Amino acid sequence: MKIQIDHLLPRMGLLFRQRSGMVALLGGLMLLLWLPMSLMGQTPSVMPGEIYNQDLDPVLKSIDGLTIHDRLGQSIPLETVVRIESGEQASLKTVLDSGLPVILNPVYFSCPMLCNLVVEGLIESIAQCDLKMGQDFEVVTLSIDPRDSAKDARNREKLLIAALEESATLSGADVSGAESGWHFLTGRADALSAITDAVGFDYRWNDYNSEYAHGAGIFVISPDGILTQTLKGIEFEPQTLRLALVEASDGKVGSWLDEFILTCFVYDPTKAQYGPAALKMMRLGGVISVLGFGSYLLYSWMYSWRRGGRDGDPVISADQQREQPLS
Repeated sequence: MKIQIDHLLPRMGLLFRQRSGMVALLGGLMLLLWLPMSLMGQTPSVMPGEIYNQDLDPVLKSIDGLTIHDRLGQSIPLETVVRIESGEQASLKTVLDSGLPVILNPVYFSCPMLCNLVVEGLIESIAQCDLKMGQDFEVVTLSIDPRDSAKDARNREKLLIAALEESATLSGADVSGAESGWHFLTGRADALSAITDAVGFDYRWNDYNSEYAHGAGIFVISPDGILTQTLKGIEFEPQTLRLALVEASDGKVGSWLDEFILTCFVYDPTKAQYGPAALKMMRLGGVISVLGFGSYLLYSWMYSWRRGGRDGDPVISADQQREQPLS
């Protein structure tokens, strides 16, 4: 009996390897068949010899015309009623009553990718901008999806504040005021669109993939509800975010150096950062030149006056010396 088992074991191993190979082969064939079918479901069908028409692509059509408009100086509707994290209804003016500049971050909580990238970029910038949330500025994360509830907002609040604290650990930033300074708002569709329209944030529901198509960016709002800066993209340079907040606060936050930089620099949307403004630099150069020339004249006059006082003789100009008769 033992001899028979010893003879059977190698055969069983060979059979198992053969069956494993067949399973792997079948799995590979099924994968090859599944990939083309899945790709066909993502793009419109194209017959042999036809050119692929991007205008028929449902994904591209969903984002056609969507952008972030330039609406600097626009007032946001502060009387709009929104839903705060507790589920209570409140006006946007009540939420933004701290007298601080605000970063508006439009997202929706079930977004699979883009919203998360924007928030990650915002968190990294906040952790490195050397301004304190809740003391120097506040953040409003506004869901554009009316299906998002107050519970969804509370869950997202816990996740993002934890992510901010983790990022602050690496940078050494103080984010102790994040819980009071970061608001997560939801609301009705008409209320949400009123706020996003005011700042120029387009979005549209796409039935094809059951997602919202939208742009990427954040908006800086002054304490009185005026849009002062639009920062597009998914990454925000910390110094740029800091200057945008200082500019929105009208100098109430930040340092004297920030104020000096803002007298000579303006935001360049093509570079997504602040850069020197030619007109402001020319004006500053003119002021410095006038002050320098005036200081030189004042120094020369004071020097001549002191020297004349030491010698006991009045100071005589060159013209007066030429007019004196020869003795």
